[in-house]
Amino acid sequence: MTPLMDIVDRAIIQILQQNSRLSMRKLAVLVHMSPPAVAERIRRLEDLGIIIGYTIRVDEQKLQPMTLAYIDIMMNSNDHRGFLRFVNERKEVRECHRLAGRACYLLKVEVANQNILNSFLEKVLLYANYRLSLVIASTVKDDLSYLSPDC
Repeated sequence: MTPLMDIVDRAIIQILQQNSRLSMRKLAVLVHMSPPAVAERIRRLEDLGIIIGYTIRVDEQKLQPMTLAYIDIMMNSNDHRGFLRFVNERKEVRECHRLAGRACYLLKVEVANQNILNSFLEKVLLYANYRLSLVIASTVKDDLSYLSPDC
């Protein structure tokens, strides 16, 4: 925990991560403070760059069913820059992580269908070998209590 934050700040952040649409009044009740005091703390956390924005989570599968895949990338060459340019240009790549271990990178890829995935994988082969894992079910942990310093 940064010295700029105390346990109340951390509680405010955890509550807002779960529901950023809460009114100041409801949030104040949850952290046992007045609404103006909570609003001031939120403004300070924004000014410090700790809170950088507010967003919504959407169930993409209900909007457009997608296939989610994780791809371990084992580079064929040292052309990491070329590969990373390729990754940055591909809209289906949601995340790219550089790894230590057997694979060089881990890609999280989301595509509308198997044909698009196959086309993407053919292009990956210009840079690297890969190992593909398809996601068949997901559980996303929204409870952020593991971040609590009280654990």
